[in-house]
Amino acid sequence: MAGLPQGTLTFLLTDLVGSTRTWEADTRAMRQAMVQHDEIVYGAVQRHTGAMVESGREGDSILAVFVGSREAAACALDVQRAFHAATWPGGLELKVRIALHTGEVELRGGHYFGPPLNRCARVLALCHGGQTLVTQATSELLAEDPPQDVELTDLGVHKLKDLKRAEHIYQLTDLTRPERFAPLDTRRDYKSNLPLLLTSFVGRERELAELRDLLARSRLLTLTGTGGAGKTRLAKQLALNVVDDMRDGVWLVDVSPVSDPRLVARAVATALDVEEQQGRSLTETLAEYCRDRAMVLVLDNCEHLLGACAELAEGLLGSCPQLRLVATSREPLNVGGEVTWTVPSLAESEATRLFVDRARSRSPRFELTDQNAHVVMQICRRLDGIPLAIELAAARTAMMPPNQLLRRLDEGFAVLASGTRTAAKRQQTLEATLDWSHGLLSDQERTLLRRLAVFVSHFSLDASEAVCWSSDLPRESILTHLGQLVAKSLVQTVDDRYGCLDTIRSYARQKLADAGEFDTFHRTHARYCLEIVGSRRPGALADWLDQVELEHDNVRGALTWCVSHDPEAAASLVAGLYEFWLLRGHALEARGFLGRLSSQLPAASPRRPRVLLDAGVFAYTAGDFASAPALIREGLASARETNDLDLMARGLVFQGGVALAAGDIGPAQAALDQALAIARDTEHGRQEAEALHHLGSLASVRGDTALARMRFTESLELRRRLGIDDESLTTLTLRATATLTSDPASAHSDIAEALELGLALKDRRVAWSLDVLSCLTALDGDAERALQLAGAASAMFEATAQRPAALWRRFTEPLMDRARQELGGEAAAKAWQSGRALTFEQALHYALEPERVAHR
Repeated sequence: MAGLPQGTLTFLLTDLVGSTRTWEADTRAMRQAMVQHDEIVYGAVQRHTGAMVESGREGDSILAVFVGSREAAACALDVQRAFHAATWPGGLELKVRIALHTGEVELRGGHYFGPPLNRCARVLALCHGGQTLVTQATSELLAEDPPQDVELTDLGVHKLKDLKRAEHIYQLTDLTRPERFAPLDTRRDYKSNLPLLLTSFVGRERELAELRDLLARSRLLTLTGTGGAGKTRLAKQLALNVVDDMRDGVWLVDVSPVSDPRLVARAVATALDVEEQQGRSLTETLAEYCRDRAMVLVLDNCEHLLGACAELAEGLLGSCPQLRLVATSREPLNVGGEVTWTVPSLAESEATRLFVDRARSRSPRFELTDQNAHVVMQICRRLDGIPLAIELAAARTAMMPPNQLLRRLDEGFAVLASGTRTAAKRQQTLEATLDWSHGLLSDQERTLLRRLAVFVSHFSLDASEAVCWSSDLPRESILTHLGQLVAKSLVQTVDDRYGCLDTIRSYARQKLADAGEFDTFHRTHARYCLEIVGSRRPGALADWLDQVELEHDNVRGALTWCVSHDPEAAASLVAGLYEFWLLRGHALEARGFLGRLSSQLPAASPRRPRVLLDAGVFAYTAGDFASAPALIREGLASARETNDLDLMARGLVFQGGVALAAGDIGPAQAALDQALAIARDTEHGRQEAEALHHLGSLASVRGDTALARMRFTESLELRRRLGIDDESLTTLTLRATATLTSDPASAHSDIAEALELGLALKDRRVAWSLDVLSCLTALDGDAERALQLAGAASAMFEATAQRPAALWRRFTEPLMDRARQELGGEAAAKAWQSGRALTFEQALHYALEPERVAHR
């Protein structure tokens, strides 16, 4: 290295131990030894691209400087190894002590100036012969890229003479010849053994403020949460934040390495440097030590020794009035006075910040850009905002871009199979973290957890009992075991329902497969979902729709499994879902499942005709007017082959409706007449009402308003007699079209009733009602409101993949064009867009307000 570098540098300071006595005892041998000493040190500095600071040499103490901390550490390692291997003149035994510190200094006239040199010298003064000490600043730089065969051993925080700020000191341990040294010779007047965090603490500002307030008001605060949620990191940061508030300090006890419950108290005593006393228990000794001290004790990772931790906590809190405990555990300690606080997943913005921060620590050139920001957010969502999982994923950015990482995550969590070398073994992979939690469960808790994996979203207690029970897991025991899984942070509660994070569900699914139960319990889950979709009762359509909506994700998951593994069961599910898909605006989902199922079902399956017919309806609803007639024809032909009269009537209604939309009046009339006859012959009231509804539409298109009104009214009255008048929305809407100009008051009344039904049912077909109301409003002379209503209808059609046929547009567009002309281009566009901006509920309340007033 030419000349001396400037800026932020790592200093290496050496000193020979006991050199003064050695010089006095054997001056000649010492002169020879110093030549050898200089050759070793100077040679190592040169090999590792450092520079000797001649102005910093004092006697046998040498100062060297390095641009990189890794090179400085490697140099120190070489020097210690050379000293250990050397044969010294006169039989001398020389040992060197070394200190490393990184900081920014000023270079003037060949001399370095600045506080870092003082700190390095103070750390050197603590050092033993043969030992190399490293400061916090240098350790942070070494943590991710230490020299080979080196480990940083945490020696705690120590007060340094004449320096205000204490220093967190680490030992540079040579793994090829590890040595044990006596404790550092400092007074323990800095009241903490907390490690200074090697990586930045991202987010959680609100949580830290809340926890600090809770700790001020309670004496036992337990942070619970799933593995990797960040309990330990949050507890450490909380402790660091309050260390200056506690007269006698904050002390961390890591319980995770302790396997024997009897040794929990010993771990606490070691952290506090308390010795056992003869004739009394260690708990009594600890209570005596803590009795008059104002301090915080952090018991970290208590879940595997809950009983012992709870007993010790209760004993200490009962004897030590100024002691406060912070515990981290995957379930509460259940001690009187305990405040339990569940560590949440990171918010999306915080998760993204954490990912970027950790990615930059592995790949300094990583940047969040417009191109990768969305992918990073998807990664964080996929990992449930779990800090450990996000950190493991971010570490992979050094070898693959975010979009590739996301694809790998979709295939499983193997891509997260390595963490930092300094992390605990159970936190080096996401699977190891979950294995740790899984290993603490009882056999029945493990059984329930893996079976819950069949639920792809939140579930009820009744659902878990119905799906997960077996002879080895009795139904009546599930409540207890589910409560334990909640307590152990493997299941979360959401209102009156339960759920697992995706990361835990994926882990449990693998356990379900390993246990050979995958197909068995997916089939049981499918049967449960079939019961839900089959639970519809006349007159209770809204309740049924809401129930299916609540279970929609689970039903969709069951259907996905059934399409691949049990197509006949899938056909039963899609038949039950028809009205839900239609009313709640899931046409694209319906088409996807029906399309896949039609290719899976055998041609001879008795369920295939219904699948084809429904596929045709949803093709028509989505505006695929080319595919719809062919699917309906094929389904109707299959129904005729099996002489299934109910399906024939259904298919003829669909065929007539599609033909009518295409303007084929004759074929529409023939199909609908035949459907009505079959429905009346078989006394199928619902099919008869549907046929009458479409015949009303046909009469309306023909211009026969009286007949149209009669057919619509017959359909409505039949539904009322059957107790299914909550299925009348579209019939009311179309009856209003028939009386739009001849009887506007009746049309308004019908639309008001349709809108009320749409709001109660959350029926997305109410877009048609809004469209009709926009026409009525235009006729009433309110152009602005008409366009707002039409804009809301347009947005609702698009959001639910409904595409009105040209026949419908020929009915509405002339009135909307007239409204646009009355209002003017800019004002018309503004009204239209304001309507499109309304939510579903906002649109209906806006539409209903004047209708309610008019019809009170």
